[in-house]
Formats: sequence, C-alpha cells, structure tokens
Amino acid sequence: MIALLIIVVLLALLLQYLGQRRGLAGLEASLSFSEPLVEPEAQFDLILHLKNHNRAFFPFLRVVIRLPGGMTVDAPQTQLRPDNRGGQNLSVTTWLSPRQQLSQRISLSADARGRYLVQGLTVYSGDFLGLSEQQQSYHQFLEVVALPKEAPEQDMGRISGGFPGDLSVNRFLYEDPVLTVGYRDYTGREPMKMLSWTQMARTGKLMVKQYDYTLETSVTVILNVECRGEHPEPLIETCYSLARTLCRQLEERGIHYAFQTNAVTAGDFASWQSVGEGLGQRHLLHILEGLGRGLYQPARSCEALLEQAVRSSDGTHGLLFLTPENDPEVLRLAALWADRAGVGLWTLTGQEVLPC
Repeated sequence: MIALLIIVVLLALLLQYLGQRRGLAGLEASLSFSEPLVEPEAQFDLILHLKNHNRAFFPFLRVVIRLPGGMTVDAPQTQLRPDNRGGQNLSVTTWLSPRQQLSQRISLSADARGRYLVQGLTVYSGDFLGLSEQQQSYHQFLEVVALPKEAPEQDMGRISGGFPGDLSVNRFLYEDPVLTVGYRDYTGREPMKMLSWTQMARTGKLMVKQYDYTLETSVTVILNVECRGEHPEPLIETCYSLARTLCRQLEERGIHYAFQTNAVTAGDFASWQSVGEGLGQRHLLHILEGLGRGLYQPARSCEALLEQAVRSSDGTHGLLFLTPENDPEVLRLAALWADRAGVGLWTLTGQEVLPC
C-alpha cells in the first residue's frame, strides 16, 4: 500500500512538472462574431475558438474575454466583472483533451447603435495539483456594428408627404424601347431601327413601332449632422434612423440613389461619406454600415456638404436632405443649392419626429 501511494505521488509530481514545463504552448485561442452587422437589442453570438495542437491534456482552462461597454451578455452574473475602462470581463471555464478543438457560443446584444470592439482574450491554465496558474494573452482586433433603428412608419408617412411620387413626376420622360404599345405610319424622321418588318409585310407600307413612356428616377440622400443647438445627439440619432428607413424604401421601390454625408465615422470607413448612385443589397449594406458607425461630429460644414452633393449629382438627381434641426438658415441654404442646380428638393428634419 505504501509503495502504491509513493508511485501515485511520484506520478502526480511528474504530471505537475510536465504541466508547468509545457505551460500553454500549443494552445490556440481566437474569437469571431456570428455576423458583422447586427440590430440593436437583438441577440447575436460571440464565438470562442480553442484548439489544442499538442498531445497534452488541459484539465482546467479559464478564458477571460474583455468586452466593451454597452453590451448585454446572456451569462450568469458570477461570470462577469466590470473593468476600469467602462467595459466588463467575461470568464468562461472549460477543459481540452489532446488534439481537441472547441467552439463555444456566447449570446450578446448591443444596447444601442454603434461600433463595438473586442481586442482579445487571456487564457489561464491551472496546473495538475491546482497549486499555481499560468496565463497567455491573445491579442485580436474584432468589431461588430449595430445599425440604427428603423424610423416609425407612421412618422415616415407623416413627414415624407408625396415622396417618392413627387420625385417621379419631376424626372425626365423618355421612350422605353422595350415597352411597345402599337404601330404607326413612317414619317421619314424615325431611325431605321424603329421600322417593324412584320407590320410592313402585313400592311404593304412602311410602319414604325410606337413605344410607351417610362420614368427613370434617381435621388441623392444628403445627411447633415452639423447642429447649432445644445445636446444635439437625440436629433442626430433620429436622422440616422430616418436615413436607414428612407434608403430601405428607395431600395424597395427600385429608385436609384446616391448618398452624401458630413458625419465622422468610427473606424476606417471614410468611403461611406460619399457613395455613388446604385441599387442592390451590397449598395444598401454599405450605407447601413456607415450609418451604424456614424458619430455625432461633422467632418465639414453643411454648406460644403450641399455644394459637393449638388456638383456630383450632375443636375438630374432629386435631393433628399436630412438635417437635425428646423433651422431656417440651413433650410434656406439647401433650397438655394437645389435652385441653382434646378433639381427638386425634399427636406426632413429630426425635430419633426422628435420635437424639442
């Protein structure tokens, strides 16, 4: 019995020595988000990836993830500790067999619109006897963007008036060569491509196709965040919501749209400040990501924004101007630039939705 006890003690000391000598070598740890763009207050997953490249056994691992402030974690409070930077540390415990891979999902939600950064994690490993602990940090730059909330539909209907119907009737009419509504006699002024050979064979005289007229609509959405009043954040936030809903409505109605803004963005996303005319899911998602990253500071004045938007619209785009306040000077300036370009102007303000 004593000999067996000595063998067990020696074996435990050997495993202790090997565990301390090995440390966390061969352990790979990383994080990923289930999706790059999320809705505020909607759940999404932070995924923890662990991989043991060695034949060694890790009987106890404690992973501490540094989460930013403004995130709600679906985990027991015993696993959460606030840090001194306004965020919180999430602790996850597990173990790994030799050559084992593990992926664990952690449910999160973003409390509000914005860009959220997770910059790494630290893994702690207990030794075989539980007498000491080793650690290794894994630095990683990971971000997720929460989009602005949709503007209430009743508010959109109230403030947008006849848009986009008014936009359509202010655009140029042109003949659509796909929509043939009939045939008429050739007058000698029509191009040869308009001749209808089947009708000419049937009637014995020159006939041309008669086309229907259709509308090609396009608009430039201009988002201004320059604000003169104190504490403008709620009004600017409302404008971000208005911009999201309007771009979505333009997309659904098949109206080509460009986007211009003077908002500063969080992260390297300056290309969002001027997005050319387009349509489609990728076009919309690019604009929506910028709306999620947008801050409350203007990168340039409202006048400079309007000037660039008018010059880049080639004089044919309608202007849909979003601004926080019912500022007479700003509204007069927008009307002046639209008049100079000879294009239609529709103005929406944050104060129409969120009266102060």
